[in-house]
Amino acid sequence: MSDIIKYIKANKKMAIGLLVLVLITFGWVKFIGISPKSGPSIYAISTADSVISILDKMSEDEYLKIAIDKLSIFQSNQELEFKKLRRYIDNRVKSNDDSYGMSLLLITHGFECDERGESDSVQYYLDEAESLLPVGSDKSYYYHLKSVHLMGKREFRAAKELINKGLSEATKFNDLHVRTSLLNNLSTIYFYQSLFGAASKCFLEVYDNYPKDEQMPAILINNIISLKIAEKNYKAADEFWKKNEAIIEAAKDPYARGVLAINKLQINISLGRWDQSAALLSSMPDSTILPEFRIEFLGCRLRQQMQVDASKVSAMVKSHVPWIADNYFKAILGINESMEYSVMENPDLFDLDSLSIWHDRLRLQFKENPLANSNHYRLMAKILKSKDDPDKAYIALNQSMEFENEFLNFHDSITKADFTAKKELEVLKNSQLEYQLELSNRKKISNYTYGLFASLGLILILTALFFWMKQRIKQRELAMANYQLSLQREEKSHIQKEKEMNERIIHMSELVLSKSMEISKKLNTIKTENPQELDSIRKDLEAMSRVENTTRPQLADSKIKEQGDIFDHYPALKTLSLTEKRIFILSVDGYKSKDIAAIVGVTPQYIHNVRSKIRRILGIDNSIHWESFKEKS
Repeated sequence: MSDIIKYIKANKKMAIGLLVLVLITFGWVKFIGISPKSGPSIYAISTADSVISILDKMSEDEYLKIAIDKLSIFQSNQELEFKKLRRYIDNRVKSNDDSYGMSLLLITHGFECDERGESDSVQYYLDEAESLLPVGSDKSYYYHLKSVHLMGKREFRAAKELINKGLSEATKFNDLHVRTSLLNNLSTIYFYQSLFGAASKCFLEVYDNYPKDEQMPAILINNIISLKIAEKNYKAADEFWKKNEAIIEAAKDPYARGVLAINKLQINISLGRWDQSAALLSSMPDSTILPEFRIEFLGCRLRQQMQVDASKVSAMVKSHVPWIADNYFKAILGINESMEYSVMENPDLFDLDSLSIWHDRLRLQFKENPLANSNHYRLMAKILKSKDDPDKAYIALNQSMEFENEFLNFHDSITKADFTAKKELEVLKNSQLEYQLELSNRKKISNYTYGLFASLGLILILTALFFWMKQRIKQRELAMANYQLSLQREEKSHIQKEKEMNERIIHMSELVLSKSMEISKKLNTIKTENPQELDSIRKDLEAMSRVENTTRPQLADSKIKEQGDIFDHYPALKTLSLTEKRIFILSVDGYKSKDIAAIVGVTPQYIHNVRSKIRRILGIDNSIHWESFKEKS
């Protein structure tokens, strides 16, 4: 008995590690994380209608990935909401003729087929999705499905290559959702390959970067705890359990709760918390244990019983032979020590032919696991020795030792491979960080360059605008100068014409006066029978001679004299020329442009120009009538 106990202690690490391997769930391959792009609200919503009402308000550029993320969440546990949301996405994608959106929808169909084990259909949707993906678009979701597809066919090398491509794409497009899923795929591959250290490192990165706006799945917590147990780091496993106890307690899935219960038992037993483990075991009768967890549960019960009362171990094994028969591969890995111990107490506990039948039924699994074969043949050797058949026992023991040596070599290679995988993972992580940093720097440079060119562009625009405005002002000043010069020239012309006209009028007036006086004198010498008529003519001529030499311009000048105080009231108008003053006075007096032009002897256009000039001097517009100045004066 002491030899058996020593053997159990010596091989405990190996046994626990392999037991953990079979405890790991492979159903979490299509784990869906949550993208933080849209904020936390949409991921807390449990109905498709409410999600759709939010998506309706989003642009075509932002809604799609968020909708696909939420669709993936519904896919896991809300079939009706999943179908409703997918119909919405399908209709919106088709209405926009969105090839990228259609490719993502095809990928969701591919995941459904993968869950049903329809490998050919998965490949069909992969091919269709690939044909629709636009050049330069985010292909991380496509790589996610393809890696899952290859993992199902156990093509791990090819799957890892796709995962690495997907991680690069997810980093490039800042897609936390798919990146998390791909990291989970990578972790699962490490599980399959028994690279527990690399798997643990990978799962912890998923845990550390899990979106804060969504409830973390309990199965993720379980996987990390299982790995810490595999590494015999029971204290760390216990601390991690306590840290995430709220998540664990909220787990509703029976499978997840079953795995977590086994892990809790292993932690308590490994840390020597016998009372706690006993209480937990008593709360879990055999009838409540799911078939997939029976061997793990039995292993915990046997370890507890070995500590409390080893004499009852054999009876406990005997009462659970049907469990062992149904799960012989897991049993020979997880509870082989207790089975060997029980055989020493009861050689008839197991039938050799039954063991061979169980082994042959699971030959593919045994073929890939030298430790399982080693344990199988060692158990047979124990039975043969107890039945007093040393020759066959010796043969079986030699077979066991050969497989054990194979396992040790395998274990060494696994250890090296695990170390290499952890280094590769670190390199991958660093490369992703470097890529993110590069993208960040590139964005900063791009923003800087954009800002620089924008500033230069603005400077050029402002400079061009400055010179354009300067040119416009120069042109206006030149036009104004030409206009003033034109006015001056026209005014000089009118003054000269007015002078000449006045001179002609004066000359004519003198002639008329001279002739009238001359005629008047002649009339005095003329004898006529009608002296009254001659007298009348003479009086008219004398009146003409007395007429003041008044002309039309002189009419305007008389008006200026009458209203001279108006220029005192508006001193700015004193700078006007005589002609301009005449035009202003006549305008104020109510004369029309045509009449003023006739009086002053200028064109109507000149009248218009002078009036515009006066309005600019006074700062008035056309709403002010000229007659109002007479009232104000």
